[in-house]
Amino acid sequence: MYKDFDNRNKAEIFISMAIESGVNIIQLRDTQKNKYKEKLNIIKNSDINLANESLADGIHIKESEWKNDIVKQIDQRLVIGKSTHINSMPSINEYSPDYLIFGTVFSSKSHPRIRPVGAEKISIIKKKYIYPVLAIGGINEKNTSKVIKAGADGVAIKSGIIERENPKKIITLIKNILMKKNDIY
Repeated sequence: MYKDFDNRNKAEIFISMAIESGVNIIQLRDTQKNKYKEKLNIIKNSDINLANESLADGIHIKESEWKNDIVKQIDQRLVIGKSTHINSMPSINEYSPDYLIFGTVFSSKSHPRIRPVGAEKISIIKKKYIYPVLAIGGINEKNTSKVIKAGADGVAIKSGIIERENPKKIITLIKNILMKKNDIY
């Protein structure tokens, strides 16, 4: 995430605002080797050593890195997430994630060359796995309801918040949609 900001300080200010606005998990996708000084709702991307040594709450493993010998190194206190895609849905094997991130659902600025699969494919993932599924890829306040109706348990958003003029307002709108999901659907 830090690579999306001019410097680490701006990233930390944004993270604090996001958490105060209702974001419940931040996934850091940077490669910096810094430990966290305070306890936050942080999921570290793929860096098992840093996740194990830091105060991170969890780790997210790319689908291509999901191997038993790697996953068994993860501290059991950590929440473990896994990416999955419609064209490559391998078995989880003996190690199970706590959640799955599925996409790219819609066209995405951060992955412009990946062909989106559409929200209707979420139901296929939900039938295959018993884990909570978060939709990713081109998600914003205008299509969050669509992925929730399709079966997603939540959403993972980057550009749809970071690149907006008023990210705090967008977070509030999306959070309200997610909070109402049990009442509406």
